[in-house]
Amino acid sequence: MKGNDISEIAMTAYFSNITIILCNTSHTGNIGAAARAMKTMGLYNLTLVAPLVKPDDHSLALASNAKDVVKQARIVATLDEALVNTTLAFALTARKREFNQRLATPKDSISEIIATINNQQSIAIVFGGEKNGLTIEQLEKCNRMMTIPGNPEYSSLNLAQAVQIIAYEIFNNYNSSLTSLKKSVNLASFLDKQGVLHHLNSILHKIEFYKNKNELRTKRKLQHILNKAELEHNEIDLIRGILTKIEKNYK
Repeated sequence: MKGNDISEIAMTAYFSNITIILCNTSHTGNIGAAARAMKTMGLYNLTLVAPLVKPDDHSLALASNAKDVVKQARIVATLDEALVNTTLAFALTARKREFNQRLATPKDSISEIIATINNQQSIAIVFGGEKNGLTIEQLEKCNRMMTIPGNPEYSSLNLAQAVQIIAYEIFNNYNSSLTSLKKSVNLASFLDKQGVLHHLNSILHKIEFYKNKNELRTKRKLQHILNKAELEHNEIDLIRGILTKIEKNYK
């Protein structure tokens, strides 16, 4: 085995916990172009959430030598399904006015991304549809928000360009010294936090908390709190244990 082959295998293994998620993609060519952008930077895991079009010959043509990424792409119906077992989900958005306090640039986020990779935990980078981007509901499923800064008069990027920029930032910091900036923690997965949310929501129904209250708005706020809390696995276990005790003793 040649030296280059060994380094490629090591890089592929290193990036195996990163998934690029494309939601509601409407142009087949963008699937292929995004796959090409990924593979040039060592990323192979592609998931399509409720695509309006499925990969086709045009996708494969624009993928060039990244046809394998397109052919192996996972297709799921919902973002929830795509994020199962994900620790960190970064949503790409241009909605600066709505989420200004929570937005970070790719450079701001890279140290946490690399540290999470080194902790062997799963990361998802989530992109929205070409026309309208991610919905509010999809954004709220993610625990990080990222934006790509550009010319304020014309900052529009096509989907593959956005994927390329993020993939480059990750690849460029591959095995960098930035990994020492974050401590090693066993963060809770998306599925863990959704379990807490559903469990808590069930109890709120039983105690009639939602009487004269907006359930959807409350759930969104709770989702935001859980994402912001940086919960670890042992903390999830503690919360679920408390909720179970409350549920058993409530009459």
